[in-house]
Amino acid sequence: MIKPATVVVPDLLLAIDLGGSQTKAIASIPAKNGFPMLLCMEPEIADVSDASVHDYEKTKSGEVDPENTCWVGIGDDYYAVGFLARHKYGGNSLLKQLKEESAVPKICGVLWVLCQKLKLIGKLTVALTVLLPPSEYQDRKRLEVKLKQALRRFNTPTGEMRVKLVDFNAKPEGGGIYLYHRSILGADIKNRNVAVVMLGYRNASVLVSARGAVAPGVSSTFGMSWMLDDFVRRCSGLAKEDPRLMAAIVRAGSECNPEALTKLSRRNSSVEREGEAQEISEALKLSRDEYFRALVRWLSQEFPRDNDEIILCGGTAEYFKRELEAHYSNVKVIWNGDVEIPPGLDTTGMGIRIADVWALYQVFFGVGNLIKKDSGLTKEGNASSSATPAMVSSASESNFVRSTPPKPKGFLEMPDRL
Repeated sequence: MIKPATVVVPDLLLAIDLGGSQTKAIASIPAKNGFPMLLCMEPEIADVSDASVHDYEKTKSGEVDPENTCWVGIGDDYYAVGFLARHKYGGNSLLKQLKEESAVPKICGVLWVLCQKLKLIGKLTVALTVLLPPSEYQDRKRLEVKLKQALRRFNTPTGEMRVKLVDFNAKPEGGGIYLYHRSILGADIKNRNVAVVMLGYRNASVLVSARGAVAPGVSSTFGMSWMLDDFVRRCSGLAKEDPRLMAAIVRAGSECNPEALTKLSRRNSSVEREGEAQEISEALKLSRDEYFRALVRWLSQEFPRDNDEIILCGGTAEYFKRELEAHYSNVKVIWNGDVEIPPGLDTTGMGIRIADVWALYQVFFGVGNLIKKDSGLTKEGNASSSATPAMVSSASESNFVRSTPPKPKGFLEMPDRL
């Protein structure tokens, strides 16, 4: 008789999308079987001194949510993360840098905020899956090494945290939606050519599956940020970092309604504001047109013409929905891979912008992904029909078991080379 292994699940399951406009994280505590929670933070980060953050701690007052007061100290380096970086330290979202460069302090910051919100202690184990631009996917091993080292011990507003990264998985942007879609298609994926187009704030990315064989993805700088750079150059007094800018542009819609853009004017009189809003509207129309032409020109070179399906996803894709559907009218378009966002999850009004990270969470942390202690192993050591087979980890991993991800009917693994 084989003695069943003692299995310990991680304290926290975490999926992260390090987006250029928002850091989006979905987390849950497996021991409590609770509904996952969504955390969104501003993308800014700022390097600061330890003296500066400690002075901030002495002077801050009132009850402030942890996501708005987040800083971390990793070794000798300190960083303000999110809202604090934006509003106190003049941080920026580092769109020109590799995401891997800023990923470590952002993930440390997310973990501290989640611990505060979920009432977890500062010493815990975590299973993490993260989305990276296809052009940076080859950096996933380097990121894992950096993360494991940084998480062992880092400083926060509430003291030192020690986190053990017991499982790590990275996928290219759009990968969560692709895996979800493929799990639905099952074996039929081998009969189709599918392109996943992820249009975000920082990047535009493409994954192509040719009859089930997924090629390495590609990404470019043709995200919404490209259009905003062009737009603010045409307008007097507008700043790309102004948080009102993106909201006004979205409200203005595809017609670039001047009324929705009036709040961007800095003129004193109502007549001047209305006149400037009209000028802003004309500038936005030009920037929209030039951006969209550049975008589809690039896309036309990145996936074959014989696609059976194009999956469009991301906030920028939603903004250009009318134009994209007209441009791809001769092929089947599936929005966001038919991923549905549970109403109870989207507490911040992000909508389809969390589809990719939510799909990724479901793929890796769905029901049956992790087996708890005494959860149905037979005396022969095999999983019962209600459990998922697992690989027993070494003693050095504290008896954490990494099991096969939940597999809906026909689910196939995404090749690790992506």
